[in-house]
Amino acid sequence: MASPFALEGKVAIVTGSTRGIGLATVRMLAEAGARVVVSSRKPDACEAVRAELAAAGHDAIAMPAHAGRAEDCAALVETTVRHYGRLDILIANAAVNPVMDPLETLTPEAWAKVLDTNLSGPWHLARAGLPEIAKAGGGAMVMVSSITAFVAAEGSAAYGISKAALNQMVRQLALEWGRRGVRINAVAPGTTRTDMIRTLTAQPGWLDAVIARTPLARIGEPEDIAATILFLASDAARHVTGQVLVVDGGETIRR
Repeated sequence: MASPFALEGKVAIVTGSTRGIGLATVRMLAEAGARVVVSSRKPDACEAVRAELAAAGHDAIAMPAHAGRAEDCAALVETTVRHYGRLDILIANAAVNPVMDPLETLTPEAWAKVLDTNLSGPWHLARAGLPEIAKAGGGAMVMVSSITAFVAAEGSAAYGISKAALNQMVRQLALEWGRRGVRINAVAPGTTRTDMIRTLTAQPGWLDAVIARTPLARIGEPEDIAATILFLASDAARHVTGQVLVVDGGETIRR
């Protein structure tokens, strides 16, 4: 019997897929058999990942795009369908947290940048891509949320708010698209070893404190999150929709 995690014949777009969780995800989807579209803002970075995947025997194309712009999201989907003839999986991973200011001092410009990329971006991608997934016979969209959608955290004011709203968008889209064969879910990582926490891990004692309060006694790796995204994108999760799956080593279960 074929593995329910196999993605042979499927086509997947992964935004923000040149580093961190996105890079781990595009690699894992390709290894599962998907034809993948590598996308981030930097053309050189996209091409480097595409070349790496091609050298490993995978079918991949590179398409630079700004994940927060409606026209870029539309072009990303259009290019994918023109090249591969279909779209089955959307991974909305790209996100920003450019400042760590509290809401009191957060500038309107920083607020707009976070919301445009983290919330409007996945909406633009969904609007462009979900009709194509339905046309192909159904599939899945997975959005990358965060545990800061559930708990307040210093340095994550606008970021956490954007992810909390993203979780509700997941539920709404799941309701609207379920009868057309499209599942919408999210994964909410806990502290994960990516560039986004580099400044925090440089602070003496910060990482030790996170590990001390986490039952599994470690922070996440990008591959931990990518494996969950693979599950949600595959037929193994064919009866899962409208859910936000927390992957945090138990970081948020303690009082």
